[in-house]
Amino acid sequence: MIAATLTATLTFPAIAASWYLAPMAARRRQEHRLRSICAASGTLVLTYDDGPGPELTPRLLDLLDAHGARATFFIVGARAAMAPALVDRIVDEGHEVACHTYRHLNAWYTLPWRGVADLDAGYRSLARWVPDDGPFRPPHGKMTLMTWAALRRRRAPIGWWTINGGDVQVELPPATTAVDQARRAGGGIVLLHDVDRADERNEFVLRSTELLLEAAQEYDWSVRTFGELAEDHARHA
Repeated sequence: MIAATLTATLTFPAIAASWYLAPMAARRRQEHRLRSICAASGTLVLTYDDGPGPELTPRLLDLLDAHGARATFFIVGARAAMAPALVDRIVDEGHEVACHTYRHLNAWYTLPWRGVADLDAGYRSLARWVPDDGPFRPPHGKMTLMTWAALRRRRAPIGWWTINGGDVQVELPPATTAVDQARRAGGGIVLLHDVDRADERNEFVLRSTELLLEAAQEYDWSVRTFGELAEDHARHA
């Protein structure tokens, strides 16, 4: 009896830790691989989370079009349901739409099955634009073994980033921050957000994007979608 209790006591923390730590370890490995691929190929991937934003997203699309660049939009299903024509525009202009769940639930702070349900609901709501195995980015970058297993079953690539654009920080950094990181790394996957917020943050996203696109031209980086990079990742895995 004592041995069984001791075994259970020792096992439970290990299981609890692996519930969160195993996906985190997998994330670190994938991020390292993505950094290597971006550096080796001179690739810049622009990604935007949490949208679409009826005010910011159209301006962002105009900016991308002016530079002939394509990006990946990790869209929240509930917001897509309120602006389907805007998501149509994103796709029609050659950009990639990917899944960012339906309600943007943080997998670490919700019941496991609700986290998976939010993931699945996101794919269902975006089925018009995103295939069942299309890229997925977890809200807040948080996953559990259950959400990780759900994506494995779908064979969906996880849209980790290698450069944080900083537009959700309490105090905004210089708009050159992401460019400086990309320059040092020889490229990378940049995280920004296209959900409508205060004017200062909207302008920060637009300015950061413009500076990144100018840097891509200066350093001859290839601006690609996350899905295109993920294909390279799969080939080199």
